[in-house]
Amino acid sequence: MRVPEELPFGIGALLGCSITTGVGAVVNTAGVRPGESAVVVGTGGVGLSVVMGLRLVGADPVIAVDLSPERLAVARRFGATHTLDGAHEDVAAWCRRELGGVDYAFEAIGSPKVIETLPDMLAAGGAAVLVGMTATDATGSFNLFDLADQGKRVLGCNYGSSVGEIDIPKLARLYLAGRLPLDELVGRTRPLSEAGAAFDDLRSHTGVRTILEP
Repeated sequence: MRVPEELPFGIGALLGCSITTGVGAVVNTAGVRPGESAVVVGTGGVGLSVVMGLRLVGADPVIAVDLSPERLAVARRFGATHTLDGAHEDVAAWCRRELGGVDYAFEAIGSPKVIETLPDMLAAGGAAVLVGMTATDATGSFNLFDLADQGKRVLGCNYGSSVGEIDIPKLARLYLAGRLPLDELVGRTRPLSEAGAAFDDLRSHTGVRTILEP
């Protein structure tokens, strides 16, 4: 697909997956509107892209949840108004206590245990958006009466409900126009020979995105 010639190589690499998935989850899958509230659980590359998408559409407040203080600090820079340490905070209880529940809860980890907690974070009529990919045979359970009684929804999201040929050029233009701060998502650049070390960083939740160059 065609992108503007001035688009940097590293940014183009990010648009291939995490940005398109995260921003698309907000814009295409959920259709978040200005002033609606959201919580994002998991602030790796995809989760941070969800945060950026929420800022792009004017969502408020935006709560980011992670175990990494470094990633939570980045989420603040990308537009999160609140950050929570998922290891020490009952996120669903916080959302109900502070906000009466949120309009949208995005899960960007792919953890069935976390996904099962999303409906408890929602206000009536809210939607849980499953952005992170679980194992192919993973299952989960919800309080079905709560979903029906409160009109809550569970939305599946594959690749941000995006069409690459349409969405990637749009995201490239938004970046070049200064609407998406994607440069801050690149933690470091490594040669292809250091791919193993880059995966080690990913597994240990170190830094943000790494770009591999030939």
